[in-house]
Amino acid sequence: MLGSGLLLLLRLLGGTAQHDTDWGTHFLDMSYGRATPASTGNISSNPHINAIEHQEEPPTRIVNGIRIPCERAPYQVALRYEGQFVCGGSILSRYWVLTAAHCVVGYRGNYRVRVGSAVQPSGGQLHRVLFAVPHRGYNKKTMQNDVALLRLATPLRYGRCVQPARLPSSSREKQSPPPRCYMVSGWGLRKASAQNVQRHLRATVVCRVSAGRCRGMYKKGGVRIYNQMLCAQRLGHDSCSGDSGGPLAFGRTLYGVVSFGIGCANKNYPGVYVNVRRFRGWIRYVIKSFS
Repeated sequence: MLGSGLLLLLRLLGGTAQHDTDWGTHFLDMSYGRATPASTGNISSNPHINAIEHQEEPPTRIVNGIRIPCERAPYQVALRYEGQFVCGGSILSRYWVLTAAHCVVGYRGNYRVRVGSAVQPSGGQLHRVLFAVPHRGYNKKTMQNDVALLRLATPLRYGRCVQPARLPSSSREKQSPPPRCYMVSGWGLRKASAQNVQRHLRATVVCRVSAGRCRGMYKKGGVRIYNQMLCAQRLGHDSCSGDSGGPLAFGRTLYGVVSFGIGCANKNYPGVYVNVRRFRGWIRYVIKSFS
């Protein structure tokens, strides 16, 4: 049950409020009626970053992937805004979904998530988003802290196509070396010049690019890569517009959140993902505070 204090907080004028901790949280109440997005276009104010092409609705973000059944990615979420698909996400628990901050910041209205279906417009379960908790440190220009948690109004029903992803172990815990390659999945564009997102869930494999190499590649494009980011690519394969907020996983462990890139499957610029390991503490703090 949500405490009366939280419910009061969520009803503050403007739908947002600051939480006086160092964890970087602010709150977006999704219970208001439809509101016109404050702006449209690219997700970042940095002109070099174009993870999202111009859209009439909130931003969305697999190139050369294959169709997969829902069992292959049971943690996969389709985030919908005012009835339209906008982004991906990942199940963390029956009530919580992880996505990208740029998928929800600046857009108030009717958000829902669909889970348990490989066909994003239908099937599975549809649940209303009660409120969102984007990271307070999210920066639209640098794309730092591009993570948000969604609290659902009703619990998910687990089954073969609906299961939570695991968080990676922390750097302080005993662990095996991180995987070299990952599966990225979603309903995004199949190429940068495409106009429509996909109806069927697709996935591809991309492999980690070292932080140093990624920084050097993006420096040429005027973009800085931070330690909280993870880069991955494979020639001709990538995430693209419509995949934003979706999972970068190995097995059932979630290592990344699709964030941005320069083009799609551009050999000179790897895809950039939020490094989930860096946000384990924030994720656990938010879930514990508002569950």
